[in-house]
Amino acid sequence: MVENRKIEFGDFQTPQALTTDIAGFLKKVFPDPDIIVEPTCGLGSFIKSSVLEWGERSSYFGFDVNANYIKNIETYFRKKDNCTFEISDFFKKDWKDFFRLMSDKKILVIGNPPWVTNSALGLLNSNNLPKKSNFQGLGGFAAKTGKANFDIAEWMLIKLLESLHGTVSCLSMLCKTATARKVLKHAWVNRWNIHNSSLHLINAKKHFDVAVDACLLVTFITPGKRTNDALIYRDLSFNDRICRFGIIGKELVANIDDYNKYHQVDGISYYTWRSGIKHDAAKVMELTKKNDIYINGFGDHVDIEDVYVYPLLKSSDIANKRLTPRRFIIVTQHNAGDDTSKIKYTAPKTWDYLERYSDILDKRKSIIYQKRPRFSEFGVGNYSFTSWKVAISGLYKKISFSAVGNVDNKPIMVDDTCYFIPCDSEDEANFISNLLNSETCINFLNSLVFFDAKRPINIDILNRIDIKKLAEMNDQVETALKYLPYAQSSMTRQQLLVFEKGQNEYQTKD
Repeated sequence: MVENRKIEFGDFQTPQALTTDIAGFLKKVFPDPDIIVEPTCGLGSFIKSSVLEWGERSSYFGFDVNANYIKNIETYFRKKDNCTFEISDFFKKDWKDFFRLMSDKKILVIGNPPWVTNSALGLLNSNNLPKKSNFQGLGGFAAKTGKANFDIAEWMLIKLLESLHGTVSCLSMLCKTATARKVLKHAWVNRWNIHNSSLHLINAKKHFDVAVDACLLVTFITPGKRTNDALIYRDLSFNDRICRFGIIGKELVANIDDYNKYHQVDGISYYTWRSGIKHDAAKVMELTKKNDIYINGFGDHVDIEDVYVYPLLKSSDIANKRLTPRRFIIVTQHNAGDDTSKIKYTAPKTWDYLERYSDILDKRKSIIYQKRPRFSEFGVGNYSFTSWKVAISGLYKKISFSAVGNVDNKPIMVDDTCYFIPCDSEDEANFISNLLNSETCINFLNSLVFFDAKRPINIDILNRIDIKKLAEMNDQVETALKYLPYAQSSMTRQQLLVFEKGQNEYQTKD
């Protein structure tokens, strides 16, 4: 219970040694703040280090929802005239009004907001949440699933930046690197006046005993000044630069300098990238085989018909080029939404098996299974059953595409942490996978991908690969145009005449 309360309120205090280093660093980049604010001050580590660094020249404000913490820090400072502390719920405080009253001052906002997601707090039935709103502007399926999940710190930092509009200020917060990127992207897309942004990596394992990629986010707010990129450094200095990332159009680019070298690959996909099958019941729906007997994740023997059983490759298989399936998956539908009750008649043993584990299948929590046929899966369609696919794992740092075929005339399925494009033949799959594995394409993808993300490769990134352009770079446009959907319709009249002339010459030679 105590641990849950710590999670709920992000109650992981920042070590004084770290806040001291941060204050010393910030004094070099924002040397003379009039006001220093810690919006979620806890026991006041940042305020204490800031007072030691800036002394009487600044005024200090600390806020926290925990009355005991405020009492503790007030006792520590013995009601110093330039220090004000207040019991305050971050989500209910009018931050715009607060900063408006000091808009003629230089403001430093500093601290360490909670590193917990809204869904995690929801599982705790927590009330320590912002008022629900789709602040990321997501729609459809993305708003129902993981994309709508966000760090509470993300919401808080966006709220602070929005509230600091019109001031001369510096926001400097510890957070996950993924959170920092999302916050900056939101500001850049909305054309807020932030500039000279940087991320300074910290050792979260050392300071907080958590295995996440974390940083000190530093950005400046000045009326009329705006930049759309940020630099990443290995530590609390400007000495060891890693790379520059930013926004081009409306999308983040992990390494702008490398992107500029390979941006010619950026274009339209031609193919529709798909994710693999999602079922959220691996121990029931995924099987292995021993002595021709299927075995499920509980170690139970499974006696079912083969009609709904397909070979399966997992993300780790694709990433490590283990392309001979060792697992199988029960695929209950040909298209999402198909009536599954027919299994009762076409494969009665399979239906009996699914009913035997209905306590697991019927209680799957994801909203995508609601109001759908019983035992439904997601990520299935005609595209799942093509004879060949070109697949990639979404989870691994090494980018590699594989041509995936079939076993005993059954198409190999991939799980929902993989992405693929359907192909009609082995020749097509090999041709496309070779283009995608070309040095130019891999370098292009590396310039886009943030490898510390939970799922570095995603459909949004894959859809930016223009396979026709890759074919042109490799002098294989004629072969590409045999396969790429709609490729010819995107060509200019002059390009089509050249292509048709080439086709005629090729046919004459035959």
